[in-house]
Amino acid sequence: MPLKASSLRLLMKIVILIILSIGPWIFSEAQSSSSTTVTAILTGLSFPISLKFAPDGRIFFNEKNTGNIRIIQQNGTILSSPFATISPIFTDDESGLLGMALDPSFASNGYVYVYFTYRDGLSYTHGHIVRYTAIGNIGTAPIDVFDVVSAAPNTPPYHNGGYIKFGPDGKLYTQVGEFHQGSPAQDPSSTTGKILRMNPDGSVPSDNPLPGSLVYALGIRNAFGFDFDPSNGRLIATEAGPSTDDEINIIVKGGNYGWPTCTGICHDPSFTDPIVDFNPVVTPTGIATVAPNVYYFGEWNTGNLERLELSANGSIVSMTQVYRQSGGIIAVEMGLSGKLYFTSPNGIYTYDVQSPVSAMPNSIFVILAITVSVIATAVLGFLGIRYRRRHSLQPFPRLQQSWGFVSSRNGVDGVRLH
Repeated sequence: MPLKASSLRLLMKIVILIILSIGPWIFSEAQSSSSTTVTAILTGLSFPISLKFAPDGRIFFNEKNTGNIRIIQQNGTILSSPFATISPIFTDDESGLLGMALDPSFASNGYVYVYFTYRDGLSYTHGHIVRYTAIGNIGTAPIDVFDVVSAAPNTPPYHNGGYIKFGPDGKLYTQVGEFHQGSPAQDPSSTTGKILRMNPDGSVPSDNPLPGSLVYALGIRNAFGFDFDPSNGRLIATEAGPSTDDEINIIVKGGNYGWPTCTGICHDPSFTDPIVDFNPVVTPTGIATVAPNVYYFGEWNTGNLERLELSANGSIVSMTQVYRQSGGIIAVEMGLSGKLYFTSPNGIYTYDVQSPVSAMPNSIFVILAITVSVIATAVLGFLGIRYRRRHSLQPFPRLQQSWGFVSSRNGVDGVRLH
């Protein structure tokens, strides 16, 4: 039976009403599906730059600019008095109270290690590790473990590094930036621009790559996080480039990561290339292992939390944005509770990694919205063509409406995966 013009107009109106009715719901579901995986633990904080988890459920964290080491109790409340306060301390820009590590035997010895920066009387910048002994919720008996000094006085307050963590071998690993002085990063006799490996007391392990040296890897510019993958012994680390070539690297014993000779893919067998090379830069920060060959890392520039999966040989399987917040992400750590923790300049949050690639619900709803639009447009086009064919000789006025698509592309712009 031929379609009447009034019937066609009615069908068009029905399809349009369906799109207008379900479209907002679909896109709101796409937006809310990822936000429900994030829970605020504490907000209103003063730049919580690093955090670690005690076996008894307490969370220790550093405040970059105050010099305070703070404790969140098992019930989720923060103690009013700091565990300890570092003073004197140099806090300009990227300087301050930076990394933290709890001793593998913390339950019995109570050792808490922190890395901070200070300036001496001649204006040289120092990176320093001190160890406290926890007596209850108070840090006592501070002991100096390690000190590194910049190559020149009055260096800009950037590229300090400062992230520290114990490896599965019981050694303390430390990222030390090059204090805005690039050339020492290639000097094996310098401890700036390096990944260092030391015994808990700061002495040199006998099996380090360079005899008598703390240097484990060199050619490091400005790094904010690393972690170990216990399934394969991999040490994975982030590194911030200059105006190009942010990196994620697999750190190997004795490896040279190029700075300042080259950045990104060096095309030189004497240097170890990154597994991820970012252009434009995103400033990758903390990174955490959440499963064998699966890592989550933060981005300061974008506020993105990213999921990175590697193959057994270290090549890229996938990289997916799973969450975005307003403002940069700093620390990223896997907690004892099975939840991923991350920090912003004023808060500490958890992310539910049990949601299978939590960006997927978002993608599904977006795909559904596009599919509905495509089907609706196709139906309207079919009905219009059918009507015109059946009524091409009829004296009804021609419909003047036109229908079209807006194409959509989903991807990670500017990221080269290697």
